[in-house]
Order: sequence, then structure tokens, then C-alpha cells
Amino acid sequence: MTADELIQRLKTLPPESTVLVEGYETGYDDIVDLKPMEVVRYRKAREWDGEYSSVDKFAENRGKTIPATVILGRRGNLR
Repeated sequence: MTADELIQRLKTLPPESTVLVEGYETGYDDIVDLKPMEVVRYRKAREWDGEYSSVDKFAENRGKTIPATVILGRRGNLR
């Protein structure tokens, strides 16, 4: 994805939107998509964890959900 393509996609989001990137592991990938999802702050995150996690990982006592857009890399599904 080029910078212009990313900018055009981001312009469609509300200005106050939380935008996240996939975390952990090494190297870099091309951006392939932006995915809307509900997340929660992961209060007990270790240094290898992201600061947020998808709602489905916390079935109980998940706290306040945050609408976010996640920038997905080509091989992010392998993480």
C-alpha cells in the first residue's frame, strides 16, 4: 500500500479514531488492509504483548471496549 492509498483510507475514519498496528516479532511487511475491531486495553501485558487485545480474548470482565482500526501487514495472521 502506498502512502497516498493509506492516507485515503485513513481519511474515511473519524478523526478521533484509535489506530493500531500489529505488534511483536521481527521485520516489516507491506500494509494490506485496515480492519475495524473492538479492543480492550490489556492491563497485564508483558513486554512481548501488545497494549490492546481483541475483545474475544477476554470473555469475562473485559472492561471498556474501544473501537479501533488495525493496520494489517501481509503476514500478520501468522503472528
